[in-house]
Amino acid sequence: RDLVRSRGLGDVYKRQVLELLNTHNIKYQMRQIRSGEVMASSEILEIILSPAMWGSLATIVVMFIKAKHGRKVVITTKDNKVIHAEGLTKEELEPILKEAKNLAAIDTGKDNEKT
Repeated sequence: RDLVRSRGLGDVYKRQVLELLNTHNIKYQMRQIRSGEVMASSEILEIILSPAMWGSLATIVVMFIKAKHGRKVVITTKDNKVIHAEGLTKEELEPILKEAKNLAAIDTGKDNEKT
């Protein structure tokens, strides 16, 4: 099964990400981490890949970043390139996400909501 993994989703915004995935009908599974890794969360969100979900996943990444100041998404591609998604459009993200092996959703803790 092809998966893209997102690590370190904190409880504060995990609910929002899962709601977006459900709204856009993107299949996923949550898995507990039991290794010795230090992370903000002990869970990994695994997104189950399908050809039809790339546009929806790109939309979710953009919505997640824009929802609150200080949010970042770092994408690691299959060839280990690191791409910061802030400022990218849905159209720019789609081909990058197709090559992703890992997404890190980060909230720096800034409380100012974007308006």
